Amino acid sequence: MLNLITNTVRYIFTLYFGVFVTTSIIGIKNNKKNILILNAFCVIDLLLDLMLIYFKSSASVISAYPLVTHLPLLLILIFVFHRSVLKSLLAVTSAYMCCQICNWMSIITEWLGYESWIVDLTYIAGIFLTYFIVHRFIAPALSDIFVKPDVELIPICIMPFFYYIFDYATTVYTKLLYSGSRIVVEFVPFLMCISFLTFCVVYYHSIERQQQIATQNYFMQIKQAQFAKEIESMQRNEKNVSLLRHDMRHFLNNIAAFIENNENDKALDYIHSIVKATEKTTRKRFCANEIINIIIMSHADSFKDKHIDFRYSISVPSKLPFSDIDMTSILQNALENAMNAVMKLEPEKRFIRLSISEKSGKLLISVENPYAVRPKLINDMPVTTERGHGLGTRSIRQTSERLGGKCQYSVTDTLFIVRVII
Repeated sequence: MLNLITNTVRYIFTLYFGVFVTTSIIGIKNNKKNILILNAFCVIDLLLDLMLIYFKSSASVISAYPLVTHLPLLLILIFVFHRSVLKSLLAVTSAYMCCQICNWMSIITEWLGYESWIVDLTYIAGIFLTYFIVHRFIAPALSDIFVKPDVELIPICIMPFFYYIFDYATTVYTKLLYSGSRIVVEFVPFLMCISFLTFCVVYYHSIERQQQIATQNYFMQIKQAQFAKEIESMQRNEKNVSLLRHDMRHFLNNIAAFIENNENDKALDYIHSIVKATEKTTRKRFCANEIINIIIMSHADSFKDKHIDFRYSISVPSKLPFSDIDMTSILQNALENAMNAVMKLEPEKRFIRLSISEKSGKLLISVENPYAVRPKLINDMPVTTERGHGLGTRSIRQTSERLGGKCQYSVTDTLFIVRVII
């Protein structure tokens, strides 16, 4: 009788554990409405289990558990709580895996020779312990994962999903797991291998996408900063133009006076001074391409303030066959790396040479700068021991290779050179 009671309580707690761990993992709040829905589901499920026991047997409850419990719970997550199919599957199968913690705790007491009711109580204690750990530590961590797109959750789903199928197929519907068959024993290591390889692929693409987003955000910051500078420059130029317009009558009168007095040289000098004043009101453009122009203009003031002699030769069309983000990733990193390198030199030795040209449908980019400490190349890539450095050079190479181009780093006795062909 005692064994029957503890076994029944164990089953009820297992049901509630599975349901509330599932909702905790998938991020469903334990408010009054949700708790009422979940309790109603558990009560209905238990009634269905009693009917199965009455009309068939207790063993049929275990066999029918996926159809009677897991499938309805999955449908509730999808249609009542509006979660995606993949995320619902992940939550249900992950909660099923969590039961293994309780199971192993009870197996230990069984292996030690304790009676069945003590084994059941150990399992129940494991339920409370596991739920506390999942609810307190695991669920908050998984909440960030569950907001990601479904495609990024695929490698995480593989292990719990196939474990669920494997466990039912080899322990509930058959006893293959206990037969010693090699194909069954080796399935779990095979599954771990597939999960790991899939995770590597998806993780790589996820990191690559994050880098693209970071580059795009950086590009937008540059553009915003440059637009702010241009607005400030336009306002300053507008004020200067207004002053020139206001003083134009005086300018003309002065020129006329010089000419009337046959002081032609003074008139010419005066005209030249006016021309120089008007040139200051024009916006400087380095090339016809807008993004290259913005990138260089964003560095121009820094070069000037840091006494860096910036020498450039740019001949490109207004439109390029690749995105502004890719151009920003290459040119921005190259110029920043060059600026960081020359800042270790005396002001009179600082210079950066930039050359951009188009030839045979290819864009050729070259950035040259002197250095204080000779850069070290390993596998044609510059290496550094400084923390936080080296990312720019890798980004340039990755971007150029992704565009089907090439990136070459070289060092002469006096210069560090970056050449990109895309």
